[in-house]
Amino acid sequence: WMIDIQRPFVDELVVLKSDKPLETLLSVDQDTAFSERPVTSQYLVAPLRMDAGESADILVGMKSTTGSWMPLTFATPERMRTAHMQEARVNWIINGAILALMIVALAMGRLVGWPLALGFAGYVGLSGLFVANNEGYLHRFVFTDAMWLYQPLNLVLLSGMMLAVLQFARLFAGLAQRAPRFNRFVLGLQAALLGLAILGAFLWQSDEFRWVVFALVPPVAISYFITAWIAWRSKVLGALPFLAGSVAILFTVASISAVLLAPGVFPMTVALDYFHTTLLFEALAFFIAILVRMLAMQADLNRSLEAEVVVTREKLELAEQLQASRQKYDVARDRAEGMRARLASTSHDLQQPMIALRQDLQRLAGRDEEAAGKLATALDYLEAVTASGLEHSAPEEHSLAGEKPDEGAELFPARIVLDNCATMFRSEARAQGVELHIQPTEAMVHTDPVALMRAVSNLLSNALKHAGAKTVSLSATEQDSGVVFEVRDDGKGMSKNELEDLAHAYSKGSDSDGHGLGLALVHEFASTSGHGLTVTSEPGGGANFALQVPRA
Repeated sequence: WMIDIQRPFVDELVVLKSDKPLETLLSVDQDTAFSERPVTSQYLVAPLRMDAGESADILVGMKSTTGSWMPLTFATPERMRTAHMQEARVNWIINGAILALMIVALAMGRLVGWPLALGFAGYVGLSGLFVANNEGYLHRFVFTDAMWLYQPLNLVLLSGMMLAVLQFARLFAGLAQRAPRFNRFVLGLQAALLGLAILGAFLWQSDEFRWVVFALVPPVAISYFITAWIAWRSKVLGALPFLAGSVAILFTVASISAVLLAPGVFPMTVALDYFHTTLLFEALAFFIAILVRMLAMQADLNRSLEAEVVVTREKLELAEQLQASRQKYDVARDRAEGMRARLASTSHDLQQPMIALRQDLQRLAGRDEEAAGKLATALDYLEAVTASGLEHSAPEEHSLAGEKPDEGAELFPARIVLDNCATMFRSEARAQGVELHIQPTEAMVHTDPVALMRAVSNLLSNALKHAGAKTVSLSATEQDSGVVFEVRDDGKGMSKNELEDLAHAYSKGSDSDGHGLGLALVHEFASTSGHGLTVTSEPGGGANFALQVPRA
């Protein structure tokens, strides 16, 4: 027969058979290694040899700091091995599922945030080790000759497990923003648990210290439940399975407390089995909560991508409209040039007849001076008109109110650039959570409109995408030196070396996915005659780009 005492550890245990003299069937303490046990098992097992028809008393003496009750079963060796194998199979399945959930949670760390994923993995991992230590697996397969490590490992793992679960709860619920005062209380509780985890390696033999650690378990479970309740009331994504996991923890703590406070009423093994199963349920609930949050973040990302596609399509439509307007302008300019040439030809053709009329007028002046005076005045007016037509039709001196063929500069209101930028970037700023302020202006500028639009839009696009700002503003003010277009942001700013590097083509910041041509194009535009660029920035202090162009 086998006397199966279904506990992995006790401080001291002796099992005797009432022969004369007494026969010692099992004698172990904290220094007894697994290899010294008469039967290889994570539980305490003693072989019992009985003859047919024999009767005997079995005496069991035990000393334990974790409860005075233990289950004791008499079974055949085959029945005992079958029962242990079935229990081990269930335990390994549960442990494997917990390990798989922990690995998947870590794989999602980039999406849900590494602090949250590590907090979850830390709690699940330490909980699994705590169960493995209490069920004897660590000492059967790892610390086979160091049974005394059971108590210190138990205290350190229990303290670390409570510390990790509070950290995970704080991060998941955003407790610092939603309940600052309660968050400070939880931080204090975590600090106390960290101190106990360190002291547990040295004071594990003290009964008073062990009860201090055990006494903190209910406050931690209640704090976790309150945090989950705050998350649920605040409608945090995934709060419902998170709350279900906290309820499971409360029931687990209640069952373990009942075993410790009422020995003999509730079996320790059943409590451990319940804790093991509940741990799997908690891990699954927390994993579902993280998964819900990840799916919501993925949906937000998809919406952002859709908004970016819409903005890109709008930019493309604006570019097409600009190109069409450019073509229409070229046609209108060609027509105007033709009209100018015809005006010059007509004015020139009128000059010769007027010379002849002037000569005839001199011959007729003696006959009627009054009529001659009126005709002279009319001829003077016609000559003035033709001279004016020739003067204003000269392209090298007086261009039309538009682009010069050789320079591309034209006269236009600065607000056209501001309005175009508002149309192009308003949706992008809103999608990134940036406040975009564009100040109206009545200033007139004389420069290449396409090059100016390209430069200002590059500055504004860089501020929205790479500055990490909350507010970006665009303005155009008229000054003595010209009209200054300013793009300001309150973002992370740049150092002097970064500014110098970004002025070169194909040089870009570490977080940029562009080609590094934007600021180089701005510098190239600013280097033309009458233009200029001034940059003011420092790390953490935002940036100000001031682009100067000639005014009308």
